[in-house]
Amino acid sequence: MLNNRQHFLLGVMLTSLSVMLYKEFTYTLPIIKTETIVHMVNDPIVRGNFELEANEINSSLNKSKLKHLLIYTNALCDEYGVDYEMVKAVIQTESSWNHKAISSSGAIGLMQVLPETAMSEFNTRKNDLFDPYINVTVGVKYLSHLNNHFDDMDPHLRLIVTALLLLENIVQHTSRITFM
Repeated sequence: MLNNRQHFLLGVMLTSLSVMLYKEFTYTLPIIKTETIVHMVNDPIVRGNFELEANEINSSLNKSKLKHLLIYTNALCDEYGVDYEMVKAVIQTESSWNHKAISSSGAIGLMQVLPETAMSEFNTRKNDLFDPYINVTVGVKYLSHLNNHFDDMDPHLRLIVTALLLLENIVQHTSRITFM
């Protein structure tokens, strides 16, 4: 004969078995619809051989630092949607790759950024503009700002207007001639 304790354990086992069988035969898992979300990552476009580019450029920076600056500039251009070749052309035209260049109007560094523009637009101090990385960052951000200002325009026309605005800025700070 079974004692109370054994009756209790037999009842627990029988109840557990009943629940398991009930779940097995009657319960169906809910159908969960899943959607696959593919997130496209815009990888920076690697443009050519930065070491070769650095060797072809006559700069005040050593070749190793220049190579790293070119890699940084490439990534920065992708981040802000500015043409990499245009940035290199601006640097060549404005400073001939001399990071210590100062124009007669007071523009500083590789991209010849005016200290007033750097401070008002990007809160960057004048002395920081001699750092090539900061100078290029401010310059690319400013070019991006100008491009975004004319976002609805045809890209070619926008490039022309951006160049004209840069030219206007240069002319206003180097002479007393009013532009347009």
